[in-house]
Amino acid sequence: MSKWIEIRKSGDFTEWGKALGIDPLCARVIRNRGAETVEDARKYLEGGEELLHDPFLLPDMDKAVEGLLRYIDSGKKIRIIGDYDVDGVTSTYILVSCIEAAGGNVSYAIPHRQKDGYGINDEMVKDASDDGVELIITCDNGISAAKQIEYAYELGLEVIVTDHHQVPTQEDPAGKTIEILPSCIAVVDPHRKESIYPFKGICGAMVAYKFMTALEKRRSSGELKDALLKARQFAALGTVCDVMELTDENRVIVRFGLEDMKKTENIGIRALMESNNLSSSNLSTYSMGFVIGPSINSTGRLESAAESVGLLLSDDRSECLKSAVRIRELNDERKDMTLTGYESAVKMIEEKGLLKDKVLVIYLPDAHESIAGLIAGRLKERFFRPVLVITKGEEGLKGSGRSIPAYNMFEKFSEVKELFTKMGGHAMAAGFSLDESNLRTLAEKLNENADLTDDDLEKPVMIDAVVPLDYPSIKLLKDLEKIEPVGTGNPGALFAQKDAEVVSVSRMGKDRKYGTLMVRSGRRTFRMTYFGDMDEFDAYISSKYSPELLNELYEKNGSAKINICYELKINDYRGNENVDYRLKYYM
Repeated sequence: MSKWIEIRKSGDFTEWGKALGIDPLCARVIRNRGAETVEDARKYLEGGEELLHDPFLLPDMDKAVEGLLRYIDSGKKIRIIGDYDVDGVTSTYILVSCIEAAGGNVSYAIPHRQKDGYGINDEMVKDASDDGVELIITCDNGISAAKQIEYAYELGLEVIVTDHHQVPTQEDPAGKTIEILPSCIAVVDPHRKESIYPFKGICGAMVAYKFMTALEKRRSSGELKDALLKARQFAALGTVCDVMELTDENRVIVRFGLEDMKKTENIGIRALMESNNLSSSNLSTYSMGFVIGPSINSTGRLESAAESVGLLLSDDRSECLKSAVRIRELNDERKDMTLTGYESAVKMIEEKGLLKDKVLVIYLPDAHESIAGLIAGRLKERFFRPVLVITKGEEGLKGSGRSIPAYNMFEKFSEVKELFTKMGGHAMAAGFSLDESNLRTLAEKLNENADLTDDDLEKPVMIDAVVPLDYPSIKLLKDLEKIEPVGTGNPGALFAQKDAEVVSVSRMGKDRKYGTLMVRSGRRTFRMTYFGDMDEFDAYISSKYSPELLNELYEKNGSAKINICYELKINDYRGNENVDYRLKYYM
């Protein structure tokens, strides 16, 4: 179920349009994205790196930079410990490349998903000690690793934590909530209670980028400046792939990082683009989030993410191309495994009537643990409720959860933390381990504690405006391109038309699973493509009207009125630009 909500923020959009040189409808969209004044809108459209926040506002940043410089100057070995997802890989790349440019003696290690689990562990600490490392820096992990960091100090190592996950807490004897922070040189995390950083919604790669920006401010050099510039695209990639909101400084870093990637000199990224038939001219956040990112992720899911870090750091084009092809093949394998697991989960949910639960807890013992989060994400999108997908590992059960805005998954997990052997994450996603004996109890407790209403479980479709199909122009579309990069927190423009008259339907695509609709609006008829589930569309028309009318539409002699939500693209065919209408939702 979904509910359509038209955003109705007030403003003189004609005046905004004149002041900004854009169509008034585009001005309305920018107002809908949070701009309060014309000057806010101008910053949204034109703002540059001056909108990035001072890295020294992050907690312990002074201590982190001073500690790192001490080890750079002494020539002592530094070990970066990242994580196996895109955010962890890009964080690791940023720290390794920039610290090396600053003269540091630096190496890296990435945990193996199946053998090590998430983040720093005792074995990795011991390996660092055996290698003569004296400083460990974590990235995209570490905030929940107080015991492992204590072990590092027992072995004579020091540690700097850089992370963006929620800080673990506990109640003291007086019932006051206190943070459990690792004891080390510095803990750089925007979610610390004492943090005065203006924007907490940054990913691990952005925290790492901020750390290196602070290092460059404290001790500038041409080499470090150059490395930092090259790192910006990876901060952007981590931001998009960790599904951070593209607001505030995230939108700025992604906008610049995307342009950097279009002309990147990084051989590894170019090899990934080449192996996936990506053109730099039309690179987008979609390319980052759904092509490049999943390719990098596939190594961490099915083998070792250290391969992806090596690819990004390599200057050997021949080896990069070989690695990129292998990574693409791994990603194809991951896609097949995910689809199989997803279809099994949907069948289970429907056959067992699990939609009576507000929190779906799905046990797939035969699924590969690395794809649990991907399956959970797809199920969350389909059923719009919090989803946990749990698999069977060698040492108990492992799982991943994906959530909806009304359900803070990290907080709800914290309420039953005694059921987990390991748990971490944030409001919208979490990873965990537990004993099999606690599986049923976990499902029961999470549903007992879920204070979700039926309204919370209706997916909101936020519409920018009700706009007849004959209004959009190429000028409007070119203005709308200025709201990019689009993604979570800064979605593309979405318009609606009530009682649009569908006069014909046809199928297209290799498997005939996509659709083309001819829609009459006023005196004109418009071609609209639909990349959703055409079987569901057909079932909807049959139910709302009749199977006979559906047949008439396919025979091009029918008529059915429906409410539609649509997106707009520019179709540039042989130099002729036309408005391309894309159906998103219908009711």
